[in-house]
Amino acid sequence: MMRSWLQRTTVLVALVAAVGAHAASRVYSGEAASGAWYQFEVPDGWRAGDTLVLYQHGFDLKPPANAPGLGPLRRVMLAEGYAVAATSYRQRGWALFTAIEDNRELVRLFAAQVGEPGEIIPYGGSMGGLVTLRLAETRGLPPMRGAYALCPAAAGSRLWDSAIDLRLAYDVVCRDAGDLPQGDEPLPWAVDLADIPDDIGDIADDASVLRALVAVNRCTGVSLPPYLRNDAMQRRLDELMAFTHITDEHFFVTNIGYATYVLADIVRAPDKLGGRNPFTTAGVDYSSDPLVDAGIERLVADPAAALALRRASDFRGDTGAVKVISMHTSRDQLVVPGNQDVVRERIAPDKRVVAIVDEDVPSHCGFSDAEGVAGWEALRTWIGGAPQPQVADLQQQCETLVAGDLADGPCRFDPGADVVPFDAIVRPRPAQAAAAPPAHSSHERRPSPAAATRRIRANER
Repeated sequence: MMRSWLQRTTVLVALVAAVGAHAASRVYSGEAASGAWYQFEVPDGWRAGDTLVLYQHGFDLKPPANAPGLGPLRRVMLAEGYAVAATSYRQRGWALFTAIEDNRELVRLFAAQVGEPGEIIPYGGSMGGLVTLRLAETRGLPPMRGAYALCPAAAGSRLWDSAIDLRLAYDVVCRDAGDLPQGDEPLPWAVDLADIPDDIGDIADDASVLRALVAVNRCTGVSLPPYLRNDAMQRRLDELMAFTHITDEHFFVTNIGYATYVLADIVRAPDKLGGRNPFTTAGVDYSSDPLVDAGIERLVADPAAALALRRASDFRGDTGAVKVISMHTSRDQLVVPGNQDVVRERIAPDKRVVAIVDEDVPSHCGFSDAEGVAGWEALRTWIGGAPQPQVADLQQQCETLVAGDLADGPCRFDPGADVVPFDAIVRPRPAQAAAAPPAHSSHERRPSPAAATRRIRANER
């Protein structure tokens, strides 16, 4: 039964590859009343009542200024007859405060300019993967049968607990050796909005982050070859990386960028938390590093700010009959694979497939083309009535695509993958620790000496 489904899917993808380059389409774009930008692409033959894919882009700290891209699977989706639409969101950075309403606006614009969709399929990666999950539980949108989330930031507000921990631990470890910029009281650890550089949009760009944060290199020597670092630099770098469970120096710089600039934007932006602190470090167990445990600033959250961040950011799992395929790269050290714990815990097993791609070199969303298409085709046929796919089926589909020269590999789906639990990476806050569910089994791979993969497909705009 599953083999015949895979064969039918392969035939369809082959057809898509043959005609996709010649498929005609119409493109619409502009700026919405909210200030968000939008783009739709509609293949010839699409009619009101057909399906619309809503692509959710990843994190970008630059303010929205032009039409967003439609994602790495745009050509496949158009050739299969789907219209594709995207919003830039009206907010920069962590856009969860408005992302759901921005998508409602997007659907209204699409209906007015093109026609009412019969159903929608949300899809995106990283922050966009979290927006995808949040849309899957949102009422008042057109019907939804499936959602495709790549490396989703599914833990929502809890991701920022790791950022505040790194930001405050840095102050302890690097005191007087390379202090980070300070913001106004009473939240000096959050830089002022005016001090966030205009040219930093992609926080994964090491050069731009270290240009802005010269102190990080002074403290840790992270941009220097190891043989040029003095012993104190190397000790401080090792301590901070061990504290944050990061093994790759590229990801260390990226996380420092988030903990400095993105955290500040969330806390200080008037359209987000408006200068209120949502974070608690009081009562958190940092005993794995006695220096940090003794010296870290102990914050107590403003309850209203903490609630606002949770309401905007957290996926609750109320997805009903929506079928979800969620995928992660195994060594992601920005949005760690443990985020999939939330997907597993909050979506019924018969309504979700969680797939881990087993990589040798750390990446964030570094899926191959064939892996991305395999996940999409598995979702598409599942919501079309095929049996629920297994991870082994995604691997077989991926290998078939590569063998037919329909998409570039490799294919690395691991049906037996275990990941380090989220709570083992992000220290629980006191209330969370009291209510924490049993942890999943885990293993960690030995870190690769190779440089980190910098391809971040699912963050394309």
